[in-house]
Amino acid sequence: MSDENETGQGADGSREVDAINAMTDRLAGAIEGVRSDARDEALKAVTEFADTLEEKRSRRAPVPPQANAERDRGGVVEVDTIRVIGDGSAPLYRRMESGRSPEEVADLRAARNGGMDRLTAEWAQHVETGNVEGRIRSYNELNDAYLKGMGVGSKQREALLEGAPNASSGFADGTGAELLPLPLASQLVAARDVASKFRALVNVFPMTTQTQRIPVMPIVSAATRAENASYSDATPDPSSALLSAKDLGVSFSAGRNFTEDTGFNVANQLTMVAGGAIGSAEDSQIATSNGTAPNITESLTSATITVVAEATGGALVYSDVYKLYYALPEQYRREACFFANSNTLQDIMTVADGVQRPVFLNAVNAPVAMTDADPAATGRLLGKPIYEISSLADSKIFFGNPQWYALGNRTGIRVDTERAVGTGLRTWVIDERIDGRCIPTAAVNTNGAWREMDYAS
Repeated sequence: MSDENETGQGADGSREVDAINAMTDRLAGAIEGVRSDARDEALKAVTEFADTLEEKRSRRAPVPPQANAERDRGGVVEVDTIRVIGDGSAPLYRRMESGRSPEEVADLRAARNGGMDRLTAEWAQHVETGNVEGRIRSYNELNDAYLKGMGVGSKQREALLEGAPNASSGFADGTGAELLPLPLASQLVAARDVASKFRALVNVFPMTTQTQRIPVMPIVSAATRAENASYSDATPDPSSALLSAKDLGVSFSAGRNFTEDTGFNVANQLTMVAGGAIGSAEDSQIATSNGTAPNITESLTSATITVVAEATGGALVYSDVYKLYYALPEQYRREACFFANSNTLQDIMTVADGVQRPVFLNAVNAPVAMTDADPAATGRLLGKPIYEISSLADSKIFFGNPQWYALGNRTGIRVDTERAVGTGLRTWVIDERIDGRCIPTAAVNTNGAWREMDYAS
């Protein structure tokens, strides 16, 4: 009897163990299922977030979501073949990012991508065909998309019309060219500022009218005085220098096919190409303008600047560079720079000591060039920045504080077009309005912040 009870109790215990094991297995399976579902949901969320970032920030077309994916018990995922749709311009966009700061890259990505360039092409086609309604719509769409891409929010900027200023009042009383859409203008300005070396160095004055006067900064002297005595009157004569805006721009012709075929080329022509040309022209005007209209008022070459004589005519020697340096009054030396063309830089590099070692270069390290245009070269002379300005004459060196040069900047970048019906070509004019002159230091035509040397004389 006892054996039968023990046998029954053993069977019951075994069934209980089996039930517990089965329950444990089911619970473990449920837990694993919950974990698997949670893991799948997490992976799905991460993938969606990554795709969103890729679409917004990458130059590549966004990868389509994985379709018909099946996960088996081994964790293997099978997906259809993924095809990325693009026009082959992605490498060109990435190449434009080279050498830019993170802020400049962000601006470039907001202004230049496939979608923005297509809008640019649409805007250019509306301009080409004279479709005013379409041009205004595309103009606003470009501005809104650019500002949204920059995280500023949707905002429209009215196309400003401006004409020739009245000779007596200085204000415009007609209509003229409209400003470029924001994304095009931002990239044109960026390209202009890269090409123009002077613009980043000189003192830029915003001009609100055709003409504007800048104050002369006279030099006064301080002195001591005895008790109950008066200081000597050193009141400077009030004076100012005149800026008068001049048009500076580029003109190119393009057929209807050009604006219809590729938005990338249209955007490049309106920004990178035009901006680089305008920047180079600015440097040329600031360096060598003769002051006769339509050139800007005054350049370094045409300004009245004290000339420092070289030791031996027709040759540049070691002492000449030091003489030029110390000829500049000390209050202007802290931010002073050297400016010369490539031939003059070569002459400076070849100044040697008695055993033919270059004086102004490090004779111990590997030879390098002297220019600001190459980051691998040395861009300094006597510890001061030296800039290669191709438009300057041979053998001419300028040394001075560029903050004592005024560049007047009127309005923004403008665009105007005109079509020749016979050929179908449309002429595009992209320009700005500027003027420039040395800022006088005591009276007009007294430019104490600059010195020059011409060792060919």
